[in-house]
Amino acid sequence: MFEPMSNKIRFGVALAVLAAAHAAAAVRVWNYEVLEDAMRAVERPPLLPVVIAGARGGIFSGAVAVESSEPLRGLRAAVVPGVGREPRLPAGRAIVRYALPWEDGRPGGLDVLYEQPPAEVPVRGARALAGIWVTVEVPADAAPGVYGAELRIEAEGLPAAATPIELRVADWIVPDPQQWRTWAEMIQSPDTLAVEYGVPLWSERHWELIARSFRLISGTGSRVVYLPLLRHTNQGNAESMVRWIRGRDGALRPDYTIAERYLDLARRHLGEPKLVVLYAWDAYLVLSHRNTSYAERPQVDPNAGEYEKMLQRRAQQRWDLRQGGLTVTIVDEATGEVEDGFLPHYTAPDSRDLWAPVYAELRRRMRERGLEGAMALGMVSDMEPSKEEVEFLRDVSGGLPWAAHSHYQRTRGRPAPNRALKGIADIAYEAQVYRAEFQTNPDRARAHGWRAPELRAWLDRVNLLNGPALTARLMPEINITGAQRGIGRMGGDFWPALRDARGRRAPVFTRYPANQWRGLDLSNYFLAPGPDGALATARFENLREALQECEARIRIEEALLDPERRRRIGEPLAQRAQAALDERQRAMWRGVWYNEEHLAALSTLGAHGNARWPVEGIEQALPKAGHPLPAERGAREAVIRAAQEQGRAWFAASGWKERNAQLFALAGEVERAGR
Repeated sequence: MFEPMSNKIRFGVALAVLAAAHAAAAVRVWNYEVLEDAMRAVERPPLLPVVIAGARGGIFSGAVAVESSEPLRGLRAAVVPGVGREPRLPAGRAIVRYALPWEDGRPGGLDVLYEQPPAEVPVRGARALAGIWVTVEVPADAAPGVYGAELRIEAEGLPAAATPIELRVADWIVPDPQQWRTWAEMIQSPDTLAVEYGVPLWSERHWELIARSFRLISGTGSRVVYLPLLRHTNQGNAESMVRWIRGRDGALRPDYTIAERYLDLARRHLGEPKLVVLYAWDAYLVLSHRNTSYAERPQVDPNAGEYEKMLQRRAQQRWDLRQGGLTVTIVDEATGEVEDGFLPHYTAPDSRDLWAPVYAELRRRMRERGLEGAMALGMVSDMEPSKEEVEFLRDVSGGLPWAAHSHYQRTRGRPAPNRALKGIADIAYEAQVYRAEFQTNPDRARAHGWRAPELRAWLDRVNLLNGPALTARLMPEINITGAQRGIGRMGGDFWPALRDARGRRAPVFTRYPANQWRGLDLSNYFLAPGPDGALATARFENLREALQECEARIRIEEALLDPERRRRIGEPLAQRAQAALDERQRAMWRGVWYNEEHLAALSTLGAHGNARWPVEGIEQALPKAGHPLPAERGAREAVIRAAQEQGRAWFAASGWKERNAQLFALAGEVERAGR
């Protein structure tokens, strides 16, 4: 077990570190918060102990930065549990990673967490800068308390440096991610891995890369698996996972080998799926949308603007692809060659005989795995299948519900069964943009989105989650204290993998313009390409820690909202816990908008998902609350930028780790008292 570090040793080591830092002016080591952007830091604080606040059974991180005016060489670090003592950390519980920027600078900051030390950190903008992250997986049976270790750092030009690590473990056990109540949907991309690493689809190396991505994604509690029945999807799938074997007689028969192996790999490395989406419909099949019919091939208006021409060309591409039928992958039995093929449309006379046995077989295989109840059809976006297609898929699938990723809100207050799709089929899950609601002021009202009866999540359509790490840290709790159950449609390993002749990158879905969804295309991603597969990012680790914090909050709120449990824990503890949750909520929103007077005037905000969200919602609501912003655009934007920047800086220095430690301790106290 860990062993608490004495103050004498702690401060002795800190003084030695400071002396070493002064002796090596060319290379400096300083602390930064894991939710900050070290690249934008103006001050270099003196090196102090790395403090990590956590709870039993969770995963938590702390960081320092290493900076030099010359390229950094020989950088490496190690966690030393203790000298002349029993190990304070069980073997393998603490890892060191090296935070560096993306090669093209997007997303920003020291975001990519490399598992091996870099050969060299180049100078960017007059300095070489790297982060050293210490991530601790706390044993569930660890005794609560403060535990110590030492972080030792080496680099050319840096005398041997070390700083204490303080791990503060609260007496509460973080539930297994499989049991989390906060919804997180993070999607894996087989095609991104195949393109990035130059491996054939479904080769043994490809399966190894997929397994690695699933293992990382599992830490978010995401348990959604997509099995495309069509090829060239909006998610960038080049092939359908149910493939059609063309026999020597020319007849086609479905083959489930790829779909089954992918699903079983997910079960082994991701966790037991809560939703298995059979991807059976996409944008190119749309016949009408927003009062526009696509019964005939659209024309390009030569007098239209460039954006409108682009949309018209895309409509033509959809029309052209739709003429072939349903896009599937065909394998020639005699040669083994894989080709892009088509099957008749769902509305064709012979389609039922093709697809009814497929869905019956998929149901059987899901039933064998205990997953029949997790099955759903996809995908509903802003575009929807026709009434005839919905009826057909309802009939051949045995009445499976749908999953939706859309601007529109279809299920608010309408849990399945809801007949929310054409009045025919249920929508069991949706991630949506419009009419999301967020509660800024707990003094006026409180919301508990995590207990909404419908499975509905917020969708980031403008890449906010590729922004500052603090955004990833705040968004889960912002949603569950609003009207949503969590966050949906997040990309795992969806980084831009395609490269053009100039080395510029693009996502794999851009290969298939007929199935692009415009503002809903999946462009955020929480994993990064490493030398041997996907790597975690600073944003990923902040998201994971945020989800752990959400679970602690939910455990407390469950007790506060249950009259019998509240009676058992007693009003003094109940009121103390509620006050702490309210303070967290106020601090969270002050990290978004640094103006307490404005936030105090606001209650529930509805957001419309544009690039300034959630500031856009605040901006719209302030005049109604008697606090108008400047009318002139430039002045208004200046106020908004200042509020955002001040909010982020305030939050990082506001004692957020102390609030987390208090949250975890209260979760444990409430749990024990409410038994």
